Amino acid sequence: MQLDFIEEIYEARMTRNSSDVKKLTYNDCCEKLYLSLLVLELLRKYPRYVPIAMAYAKKTIDQSYKRFQIHGTDLHNFIYFANGDDEALSKLKDPDSARLVARRMSVPLMALNRYLTTLGNGQASRTSDTFLSIESALKISNTDYKSIRRSLMSYQDATTMEKKRISTRLAIAVRAKLRSSDLIMHMEELVAQRDLETNTVKDNEPLVSVPDVSVTAKDLSLYRFLVGSKNLVGTKKFLEMAKDGKSIPSQFVKSYLPAIILVDNIVKAGPGYVQMLRSLENRAKKNR
Repeated sequence: MQLDFIEEIYEARMTRNSSDVKKLTYNDCCEKLYLSLLVLELLRKYPRYVPIAMAYAKKTIDQSYKRFQIHGTDLHNFIYFANGDDEALSKLKDPDSARLVARRMSVPLMALNRYLTTLGNGQASRTSDTFLSIESALKISNTDYKSIRRSLMSYQDATTMEKKRISTRLAIAVRAKLRSSDLIMHMEELVAQRDLETNTVKDNEPLVSVPDVSVTAKDLSLYRFLVGSKNLVGTKKFLEMAKDGKSIPSQFVKSYLPAIILVDNIVKAGPGYVQMLRSLENRAKKNR
């Protein structure tokens, strides 16, 4: 009876309104999807929260994730966008960029559903390989999230202080990226109830949305016309760190500086030139 009741209370909060969805990039959806799985994995480590994780997994699981569900879970809808067709991607912040990134992505629905089914049935399983395949497929590049995943796989063997550090790092990420989701109240309750938070962990969470930036070898070869051949390696680092919302070291900013100066010159030339640049960008996006 308790489980039936829990199943009734889950409704998407973070993805319920189209205005909220419009703030999300494709990469945001992939990151939030992955963080939601990490939260579920932590919840299942504690018997009191196992029924909550089970109910959430059951409510989330779908065979194709082809439909947006207002009354589903946020995790279901993050999978819907990550696995999205053109209609799904058109609802995001930058549909054209989302389509470009999505074409290079292959969302592992079988692995996701295998994990959610096992969790929903309350079965114990080896999740390390599953999480690694999901992380790789979603191209999760945030080193903190990868480290949390590794720590969660050996959580039962961790010391009390190590568990506090793991839980605190995940809590910091969740507060930044899943602040209004349908999972955060359970994460906060677990951390408070089990005294799993410590002030010894530094908050490295980027505050900006993750832009849909994907740097291919072809892109990089063309960047040399903007920044010069000697700056290509630094430019690649600049773009990768900007994508992750990280603080960028000065040497990488210096590598990208020619492109910044180019834009600055256009801005200083006046609104007519800025409008021409925007028009050129729109034409370029349509031809990608």
